[in-house]
Amino acid sequence: MRVVVIIIFMQLLAAAVMQAQDGIGPEIPIVLENADSLIGSGTVDASVRTFQGNVRFSQGNVTGRCDRAVHDVVRNTIELTGSVLIRQSEMTIAAPSVRYDGRVSIAYAPRGLRVDQGRMSITSRTGRYDLRRRIAVFQQNVHAVDDSTRIWCDSLVHDRTVDTMLAVGSVVIQDSGRHSWFGADQARRDANAGTLRLTGSARAWTWQHGRGQSADTVFIAADEMRTESAGESLTRRMIAIGNVRLVRAEAAATSGKMEYSDGDSLIDLTESPVVWSDSSVLVAASIQARSSGGEIRTIVGDGDAVLISRSDTLLPERYDQIVGKRITIAIQPDSVKMLTASGDAQSITFRQESGDRKGLAKVAADTINATIVDNALTDVFWLGGVSGENHPERLVSGREAEFTVPGFRLPPRRPIYEPAPIRRSMLR
Repeated sequence: MRVVVIIIFMQLLAAAVMQAQDGIGPEIPIVLENADSLIGSGTVDASVRTFQGNVRFSQGNVTGRCDRAVHDVVRNTIELTGSVLIRQSEMTIAAPSVRYDGRVSIAYAPRGLRVDQGRMSITSRTGRYDLRRRIAVFQQNVHAVDDSTRIWCDSLVHDRTVDTMLAVGSVVIQDSGRHSWFGADQARRDANAGTLRLTGSARAWTWQHGRGQSADTVFIAADEMRTESAGESLTRRMIAIGNVRLVRAEAAATSGKMEYSDGDSLIDLTESPVVWSDSSVLVAASIQARSSGGEIRTIVGDGDAVLISRSDTLLPERYDQIVGKRITIAIQPDSVKMLTASGDAQSITFRQESGDRKGLAKVAADTINATIVDNALTDVFWLGGVSGENHPERLVSGREAEFTVPGFRLPPRRPIYEPAPIRRSMLR
């Protein structure tokens, strides 16, 4: 052991002389503190030596150990193999092999690594850690876990100083409560701010605690999503932007932008929003939906709102229609809907008696109240400034497209549910 120490001292002295001759500024050298044996050839003052068995080294606040090390004193680099463990403060790197460059304090693991810090753990097939800047880059089959989130992705950049993560490529995120999943091409998470930004084919799946994924799962898709977390596993606020789609059981929606607040359980849809509920469709300048107990209870469409529904399944070209400056739909627990249209309200309803078609009624009023049962308008009341007209079946049949309320337009294609993602690495 004394010989090893003498050789290390001579190597450090030689490196210091060569650095002074080359005009290189002072840098912290890698120091080999222990090894069972020194192997190799050359003189005792050679700059490259191989150490075997219980190798320990240090550089400033970085320490490490391994089974075997090849140390280049002049270049201030070291090749580590066999049960490599590098530590910096509370952070550790474990890998089968590491190339460590002491000049820039960068550790590269080409055969897989695991980084642990507090409750966080990150694994990947390859990785590079800048211990001076405290920034790690993980590549291939990345899996990150902490006390609030699991992340799977193709590559990930973790900045320990500000505690941010940038995940890229087939990103899948699961919260610790296991009631939310996210998917995207790219995701940026700021743990201190409690924010998550998803870009590129952003997706989200959420469900109530204890229910698990089922028909009650809420699916949201958009070009971009941003979330703010109130706690470790609760989403306080979500913003979805661009080509927004929402699907839950028999309800669905599309819009250019969606905002959701956990505090008041309010979904705010703007930029050409459309909402489907069973066979009814609501179109307006903006639409708000409020939920209670995980169920949507109120839907309000503002700005030239139009409600379209089908009651005649044999003639799909026949649409019952109601228009108003505002349309409010209150949904009862038994799925009965109470509807109110106010402000220049108008309605077109196709009439049937005992299964026989009887034309349609077109009525205008200040306010229209109605009940919707089994997707059909019943108990309709027109209040204030009422005027109307009836059209017999012989004048309606085949000419349904001529009878529309102001602002009527056929809705776009209804969005469909997409299953939550599964990565191969998640099954291990």
